[in-house]
Order: sequence, then structure tokens, then C-alpha cells
Amino acid sequence: MSIGVQAIGGVPVTTRLAMKMEDSLQAFAVRAACFIGELEVPFSEEFDGHDYGATHVIAYIGDEPIGTVRVRWFKSFAMCERLAVMQRFRGNNVGSLLLERCRKLAESRGCNMLYTQVLPADTGYWERQGWQRLVPEAMSSGPKPIVAMVKRVDPNQPMPEVEAPEAIVLRREPTLDSAGMPVGAIAN
Repeated sequence: MSIGVQAIGGVPVTTRLAMKMEDSLQAFAVRAACFIGELEVPFSEEFDGHDYGATHVIAYIGDEPIGTVRVRWFKSFAMCERLAVMQRFRGNNVGSLLLERCRKLAESRGCNMLYTQVLPADTGYWERQGWQRLVPEAMSSGPKPIVAMVKRVDPNQPMPEVEAPEAIVLRREPTLDSAGMPVGAIAN
């Protein structure tokens, strides 16, 4: 997949991993501006306690952070979430650049699949990035419906078999990657 963004206004766009507290704070500032400021997502929902166990990828124009994505690592897949790009830099493929960095990072760690959960209104964007819906309809997860989506890490390989995709979609966070039916599932 060609990313197409290398500079905005002649200034190079780069990505790097958050390696120190200052980097993490930059990622959090971008997310706060986008999710809390623009979308009025409650603080407790945006900063859910998983940030320090995750990897953050940050996009920069020069030294200024302009986008970020959080990646959490599971037994068989990597979960890309909290993709945020500052409003004035949208439309420049910054999100694509961040997601491609996630894909390469997942590939280097031996993952074969990327997984995300998005709002139904955002599925078109993710599909244009090469992601596929895991199940055709939105799933209910709390007050907001979500759509589970997946992408192959290696585009030349077939999509890994996902046994009982609904078990991934509906499983509570601490047991997201465990085998078997999710808590509360009805057995046939």
C-alpha cells in the first residue's frame, strides 16, 4: 500500500514510537484534542487504563506531534486503536502513515492480523485503508455500537482463520484473546 504522505507544506512528516514520558504526553495531547475536545468523549472513556501497557506511534511534522495511534499486543494479533490526527492536518494521509507503521511493527513482532473496533460512521475510512469487517453488522458494546475490523499484516498471505469471530468481538477486555466462548454466550 502506498502511503503518499512524506511532507506537508514542504515539512517532512515522520513517525516514531513513544519511548519516554514526553513522547507519551504528546500522544495523549493529540488524543485529548481530537477525542475529548472535538468529539466530547469523556476523559474516563478515552484514558481507560491501557495506555502504559500499549505502544504509541506518533506522527510529527517537524518536531510538532500531529497524529497518534495506540497499539495493544495480544497472543495472536495486534489491536490498533485511538487513531487521532489533528484536525488541520487531516486529508494528508497521516492516518494511513500511522496505520502502515503499525502494520510494519506488528509484522516485526510476528503478528499475522491487525484488529480494531470502530464506530459505524468510520468504517468507510478503514475499508479504504484495506481493513475488512469481521462481522457484517455493528455489534453493541455499551452505549455505542461498534464494528470489528481486521487486516492482514502481510498482504500477500491469506487472512488467518478466525475461529468464532463473535468470541473476539464480544469478549470482555481481560479475556479478549483467550480461547472458548465469551462470558454470557449462549451455547447451541
